[in-house]
Amino acid sequence: MSKFNDSALFDFIGTVDELNAHLGLVKALLIKENSQQADCQFIENIQKNLMKLMAHVSDITNSKLFFSKEDVTELEQETGKLKEKLPKLTGFVLPGKNIIEAQIHIARTIARRAERLFFAVNEEQTLCPNAGEYLNKLSSYLFILSQDA
Repeated sequence: MSKFNDSALFDFIGTVDELNAHLGLVKALLIKENSQQADCQFIENIQKNLMKLMAHVSDITNSKLFFSKEDVTELEQETGKLKEKLPKLTGFVLPGKNIIEAQIHIARTIARRAERLFFAVNEEQTLCPNAGEYLNKLSSYLFILSQDA
């Protein structure tokens, strides 16, 4: 095997690609259920950011691919808006109340794996710290979104 195939970078890009595909399924399920269009649009924006993230780790010299603090803030604000609508959690959440909720949890766990791999890649090459923070906030957003599904 080549060194590239063994690197965290290769695993990271594959994981983010997998996450993007699962988010596409979430979006399609939400559209099928005639859910709020705003959630679908926000998920599509996340997908675009994930594409930017894959490009960033592939070409760390291109400053156009860096994540800004505003990217992170936007995700935090959307999470806060969703959270305001929900009752306070009083116990553990077991995925599987419906297909959409379960699929969002799958995406959430992949986002967490992507975050771990991001920091492994960061050991090999310095990446934009806002991108790592974005992945961290993404799993929180997906958890809250699952509660609204």
